[in-house]
Amino acid sequence: MSNYSKSAVHRICQDTFIRSVEFYPELGSTNDRALDLATAESPLELPVLVWALKQTTGRGRGANRWWTAEGALTFSIILDTQTFSLPMERWPLVSLTTGLAVGAALQDLIPHGEIGLKWPNDVFLYGKKVCGILVEIPPRQAGKLVIGIGINVNNSLNGAPDDLQSKATALCDVWNRAWDLENVLTTVLRRLDEHLQQLSVNDPTLAERWHGTCVLRGRTVQHSVGERMTTGVCQGVDRQGALLLQTETGLVRVVGGVISRWD
Repeated sequence: MSNYSKSAVHRICQDTFIRSVEFYPELGSTNDRALDLATAESPLELPVLVWALKQTTGRGRGANRWWTAEGALTFSIILDTQTFSLPMERWPLVSLTTGLAVGAALQDLIPHGEIGLKWPNDVFLYGKKVCGILVEIPPRQAGKLVIGIGINVNNSLNGAPDDLQSKATALCDVWNRAWDLENVLTTVLRRLDEHLQQLSVNDPTLAERWHGTCVLRGRTVQHSVGERMTTGVCQGVDRQGALLLQTETGLVRVVGGVISRWD
């Protein structure tokens, strides 16, 4: 482990709610490694952070892949939901809550940034995706969650495919400077701790914020679950984390699935 990573690990464990860290210069997927750790027989001091400077096979929801280049901030957290008093019925809200935490952290770093949430797991900056979130449940490990977060920080999108450049952005492209990944990471972790604590007490301001920052509100959205498709004008997100679509036949609540198109 390099001197940089040793000092970063020490600071993370000292200044955030993380209790142990695995650091990698390069890794296939931090979520895959976190899932392996969570299902291992050896005891873990939770929460555990798995942090990689480069991810080669990062995953998104469904069949999506996370495009990344050197300089992205990619990490996963193994969480004990009992520590945060999160009953199972609130687990579906962890993704939106994590999005709010990342948005709050970015607001700390860039106070005048225009930040929003795209249901259910993306953070947008000036109308483009800057962060993706993937929450997974480890098999045979009751009460544990893996929260994967990928933030475009110093990985310029200038080298990305053209269609991606029109949809995504990175902090370095917006402000034309490099960012301290360790500082961004610790800022996100502090905010995530705060927001998970809020979720544990069912703080109503969380629902107000994920509704108020919804970038889909007022747009025509196409939502898919398998072969079933629903199209309607987004009315925001309700208190249970469902997306609200005004369709030709009435108001529809959608949970799960993916947004296949939005105008």
